[in-house]
Amino acid sequence: IFVNKEISELIYGLINAAKIIKPGGIIVVVTFHSLEDKIVKFFFKSLSEKKSISRYMPKINEKDNLFKLTNKKPIVPTNEEIKKNLPSRSAKLRFAIKDKNILNFEKEILEKFNYLLETENLSEKI
Repeated sequence: IFVNKEISELIYGLINAAKIIKPGGIIVVVTFHSLEDKIVKFFFKSLSEKKSISRYMPKINEKDNLFKLTNKKPIVPTNEEIKKNLPSRSAKLRFAIKDKNILNFEKEILEKFNYLLETENLSEKI
C-alpha cells in the first residue's frame, strides 16, 4: 500500500473526483482493505453530516454538506458471491451523491490523514 502510494492516490482521487462531478453525480468506491475503507468512510461521512461537539448536543449548522448519503453502511458481498469468488469477501462498496458545489473542503481530510501521507513519503527516503 505505501510503496505504490495507494493511500495518497485514494485521498487525492476522492478529493479531485468530488471537485469534478456535478451536483447529482455519484462517487462509487470499492475498497479491499480496512485502511482504505476507513479513509473512504471518513471522507463521505465528514462531508455529508453536520458537526456536533457531543452526541448529546444539537448539531452545529455551520456548513453546507457536499454529499448526501443514502446508505451509511457499506454494501458487502453476499454469502453466495463469496462462495463463487473468495477474494470478494473483503470488498466493501460505498457511494455518495454530490449535493452541491463547495470550495475548499479538502483541508479536514488532509489534516486527518496527514500521518498516512507522511508515512508514505518515508518509503522514498529509505
